[in-house]
Amino acid sequence: MGEHGTHTDEQIEGAIGLLEALAAESFAPELVGSESADGAASPASLTGVHLLERFPRIERLGRLADALRVRYAAEAGTRADSPVDTLGAAGYASAKDAVAQLAGVSDPEAGRRIRVGEGTAPGVALSGAPTSPRYPAVATALAEGALGIEAADVIIRELGAVASRVDPVVLHEAESGLVDLAAGHDGQAPLRVDLVRIQVKAFLLAIDPDGARPRKQRARYQRRLSFGAETLDGLIPVSGLLVAEVGATFKRLVEAHVPRVAFIDDEDRVPASADDRTRAQRRHDVLADILGAASRVKDAPELAGAAPAVIVTVAERALTLGRGVGYLDGHDMPLSLDSVERLIDSRGLQAVTMNDAGRVLSLGSTQRCFTASQRRAIIARDGGCVIPGCTTPAGWCEVHHVTPWRAGGDTHVDNGVLLCWGHHQRIDSGPWRLSMPNGVPHVRGPGHHEWTPITKSRARPSSPRTG
Repeated sequence: MGEHGTHTDEQIEGAIGLLEALAAESFAPELVGSESADGAASPASLTGVHLLERFPRIERLGRLADALRVRYAAEAGTRADSPVDTLGAAGYASAKDAVAQLAGVSDPEAGRRIRVGEGTAPGVALSGAPTSPRYPAVATALAEGALGIEAADVIIRELGAVASRVDPVVLHEAESGLVDLAAGHDGQAPLRVDLVRIQVKAFLLAIDPDGARPRKQRARYQRRLSFGAETLDGLIPVSGLLVAEVGATFKRLVEAHVPRVAFIDDEDRVPASADDRTRAQRRHDVLADILGAASRVKDAPELAGAAPAVIVTVAERALTLGRGVGYLDGHDMPLSLDSVERLIDSRGLQAVTMNDAGRVLSLGSTQRCFTASQRRAIIARDGGCVIPGCTTPAGWCEVHHVTPWRAGGDTHVDNGVLLCWGHHQRIDSGPWRLSMPNGVPHVRGPGHHEWTPITKSRARPSSPRTG
């Protein structure tokens, strides 16, 4: 190793020493026995203004270290591809394997460092003369500590995908513009990486409009929705790929009705723990609401000559005694009687009488089902799911018998309330209770210790609590 190499090693050791001292003071100033020059070594001791001022400078330290990391990772890739593979001789399977092991990072992170390093490292011409990096603007921003690895990788990877069909001058102009946006310029703050991705897509549409067409064609070809085999727990796996406009619409529709976390100071208000479903479970329940609403649409397509419906078979004796199970058409797993009752509650029951040989003797009319007119009246009164804090709209809700039908409850507007699918599933076991004094829905539960009249209808004023 020459004199220059020794000097570089000394600089690295000196920088490590300075950063070690800074980190020690920041994490445990009492163990160091001294304070930094400004008397505020620990972030906890800073004012809000000073913290915001120092944050970008600390981040720049990390980005400068990142610039060295990608430069050395690129060299690892160069040596692995050279006639004399020093990495292979040292026992490493590849450049990625060497970087991952030496740096203690994952294979994807090692690959990213090599990719960014190769895109920003100077090249060598056939004559041996040095050439500019493929992405000079990214390289400059990295070396100055203005751009991190993640943002650099997004720019390099996306521009690299169109480099073969875009004029190099246009490509470099796009690179410079994206680096300015990502790193921040003219007093503008740097962009978050997810926003950098959005900007890159916009630039690509401008410089490579024809490239969007094949991507759209591939997406249309790859779109799919599949239903897997039923699990032992009675769950049906769903998987697929949705085209962008369908996926975005579906995601917004679901997310709009998945409650966010709220921080509440008033103990009398509904606590966040009133709904203990996970976010993924709430998405599932919103999907159930959407499917229920779609099946009730007047112009819904027919299946076997009737509106699409779930058929559940259950013995009359099981319903009468309150013991037994039902069976869902096309599925082997039995349904609990509670689930059968909820389906009957919202969709009705039709009695079929058969003889011992299995011949159908009579077919009764649909019972225990709220009519369309009753449902419209209940929607006008309730305005949506009556559980406080639930945002599910009325059109997505099911109508629930407050007093169960088998307990003598009538299928009448004074005994029906709107509940979303998720709350309907848990109304008999969850924290909420319902009553209908004088035909007005009242709830009792978390944050509502007294029976409280509830409505989300804009046309009906709230009533006083009944105690």
